[in-house]
Amino acid sequence: MKLISTNSKFLPLLLLVLLLISILLAFGSAHNAFVALGHSTPTLFIVFVALPVFIGLLLYSLFASAKAENAQLHSEVAALKQTLENSLKTEVKETVQEVGETAIDVETTVTEFIPAIDTSNLEKFGEAMFANIAKRVEVAQGLFYHKDPESGVFSFAAGYAFFSETQPVSYIEGDTLPGQVAKNKKVLNLDTVPDDYITILSGLGKSSPRHLLIAPIVTPDAETIGVFELASFKAFNTQHEALFAALGYRLGEVLTANKPISQD
Repeated sequence: MKLISTNSKFLPLLLLVLLLISILLAFGSAHNAFVALGHSTPTLFIVFVALPVFIGLLLYSLFASAKAENAQLHSEVAALKQTLENSLKTEVKETVQEVGETAIDVETTVTEFIPAIDTSNLEKFGEAMFANIAKRVEVAQGLFYHKDPESGVFSFAAGYAFFSETQPVSYIEGDTLPGQVAKNKKVLNLDTVPDDYITILSGLGKSSPRHLLIAPIVTPDAETIGVFELASFKAFNTQHEALFAALGYRLGEVLTANKPISQD
């Protein structure tokens, strides 16, 4: 069993004390010998004896300073490690919460969006669809356009929270933003909608949503037969993009079949 651990903080001090005692004893013995011989202690001998004392004290001072710096570094590293761990835990927690909030079962949700009514009346069908969407997603306004198979013009067919004396402007593929969506057959997600591009009327007056998602309605034959727009005061994320892209393709199947859709 060790009397003193090599990691003891008192070990350097103990060694220094032992060194000083040894030097003093050696110096005392030599001094007595010189006195016995009738000589005084030589200055060179005194310097020779004092030199290890000075070196020992210097080394102990340096060791103590290094040890203090090392302890401070260990403390700073431990603090940084704790901060990093806390930050990682917070990020993981926020990520889990975000995923939990935005995770969407696309197939099931798309089925819930499509109303179980005949598609022969697109106005009623579109209004019912937007009402279903509003139950799951924060939308302030919805517009539904359908393409005339003969002229190729996309005209307003149904709306949600849309109040205007005039209907939205019609367009063809490639013209305007919805026309580009119809041509490219890809969802467009905008976060910087210009002021007054969309106007919502409420009891508090007029307001303009800044987020707009435009999705094409594509048939199984890869033909765009319609477009729908969703405006919101809250940004649409990638989950929403995937969801409404899937809805557009499902609507393409439904409108092509032109028959009542079951929710089962």
